[in-house]
Amino acid sequence: MRTGQWKTMGIGSLIGKMIYAVFGLAASMLCIMGYYPVVPAFYTACCLDKKRNFLLYIGLVVGMGWCMPVAAIVKYLFILFVLGIAIRFYIWANRRCSGWTAGMIAGITTIAMNTSGLLILNMEKKALILGISEGVIVFALAVLFHYGIGMGSQIFRERHKNRVEEEGVETMVGMDPQGRIHAFAEAVDELSVAFAAMDGRQKPKQQDHLDILAQEITGKLCADCDGCVVCLEQQKPDFWIKIRRMLQAVAQHSTKEEILSQNFMEECPRYSGMVEEAIWAFSRMELNEAWYHRLQENRKVIADQLDAMADALQDWDQGIRCMDRTERVLLAKIAFETRERGLDVKQIHVYEDKEKRRMVTALVASKWGGGIPVKNYRKALERASGMAVRLKEDTRSILTQEPVMITAYEDTCFYALSGVASEKEEGSSVSGDNFSLFSMENGHYHVCVSDGMGSGPSAFRESDMVVELMQKFMEAGFPQETAIRMMNSAMVLQGDRESYSTLDFMDLDLYSGQMTITKIGAAASFLKHKDRVECLRASTLPAGVDASCTGDVIHRKLTHGDFLVMVTDGVLEYLHVKNPEEKLAEMIKEIKTENAGTFAEKLMEHVMLFTGGHAPDDMTIVISGIWEK
Repeated sequence: MRTGQWKTMGIGSLIGKMIYAVFGLAASMLCIMGYYPVVPAFYTACCLDKKRNFLLYIGLVVGMGWCMPVAAIVKYLFILFVLGIAIRFYIWANRRCSGWTAGMIAGITTIAMNTSGLLILNMEKKALILGISEGVIVFALAVLFHYGIGMGSQIFRERHKNRVEEEGVETMVGMDPQGRIHAFAEAVDELSVAFAAMDGRQKPKQQDHLDILAQEITGKLCADCDGCVVCLEQQKPDFWIKIRRMLQAVAQHSTKEEILSQNFMEECPRYSGMVEEAIWAFSRMELNEAWYHRLQENRKVIADQLDAMADALQDWDQGIRCMDRTERVLLAKIAFETRERGLDVKQIHVYEDKEKRRMVTALVASKWGGGIPVKNYRKALERASGMAVRLKEDTRSILTQEPVMITAYEDTCFYALSGVASEKEEGSSVSGDNFSLFSMENGHYHVCVSDGMGSGPSAFRESDMVVELMQKFMEAGFPQETAIRMMNSAMVLQGDRESYSTLDFMDLDLYSGQMTITKIGAAASFLKHKDRVECLRASTLPAGVDASCTGDVIHRKLTHGDFLVMVTDGVLEYLHVKNPEEKLAEMIKEIKTENAGTFAEKLMEHVMLFTGGHAPDDMTIVISGIWEK
């Protein structure tokens, strides 16, 4: 921070303390029927602030000495003394003190002081009523001052903070004022276009290859031949026709013996060597052609990956927006409500994603020491924002005086749980099926199921790669379509080893219940809604076959109590019925349970009855249920 900003903050703090002192002086001057209830009320509101303000005490003392009689000075000094000790003792015992609690302490202390004369002197009924009334007024004013001072100071701080940030460079999450992310995304997109354009070069024709081979062979074998002049000059047209016929036979993969027996060039003394050279040269040309095609395929895959990266960067550039400038009142409410629960918050920011869902980040610590449950902070956010809140999964459960950054999200409307049942192929050491269940901080729940080609360790490695890549790409923040494209490209770029696996990927929005299933070579899935079961089919090649394949996408809206059943092809293939999908749908419909794990186990038991208790192939069943919160 620049020196000028430090000076600005120092001057602002001094002005704030002077304002408190002026209010303290004014509070001492306000007399109501011989009482001064504003003094203990204002002092109570200020006492909850951890910062010391000697100017406030000076203002109170000066005002009391100037405006109050001696008896009133003694009375209110004693009330302030008791109030200060009582509030700090309460804070020490409970690590927190809300405005209502402090107001009650102030009101009871004032009433006790006003009515203590009953023990010594006979107080008139009117004086008793006035003494009790002053305590009630002190309680009400203390709560009012506490809320007003707290909210007012927080709004002032937010305004000052925004002015300071506007003078400097914005560094908040989700903002890119200099357009660097957008420019980088455009550069990556142009690079992908350049890679894709490399495939557009015109491929040489086979006749051109034959002419090149003819020139190469004659230059190598005919240069030092005694009959070169006769062949190339006296029989020039016939010579080139004959050598092309020989090369065409080589291109058709005829054997050396077959080409020699045809004797395309009767008078050539080096015909046998020419055939050998042509076969070797043509095999070399085919190898180069194969590598050329592989290079072109890899260029296309890389272009697709760069294009997917550009899409992801553009999505991030248009993602989270900081709402601090428009939500100053909300930020002030959050700071006030957290302080009421004994917490000290700094660096509060409110963000909004492209789906209009909010996120709050703040540096939080216990204000008065000791340990405070993190649920107190969550309750403060909910009270301030008026919405249900969920904290990041790795948030600590107890808050201390050591500040910790906490991220809170607008809570979802649904929650999802999954159950899994799996059987590996008999005789196999490991199953070729893999699955992954994971939740994202953006309120999306994902299920990924993959079936590797074949069975055993090799199939396991292939399916494990698909599942791991999908999870890593999604956790890194890539959109689902981009993650699938990059995973498929990575499978294509596996070298000479063919690597194919199916992909069954479910994305469930826990805010709206909207579900998206992407299938790449995967078996049918089943959606159970009450007593109705829907079969979700797709027909695409497995991942790793075609770099441009993005799969079949199915959209459905889920409601409370719905179940999605995802299976690998081993479950359906060995039911040994005319229509296995209809049969499995009947099994799903017959099972009555609200537990996803029990559902999966019972369904596997039903399937195993059709296979005689054996597993002729890897079988995996993943069932996910959704419920309202």
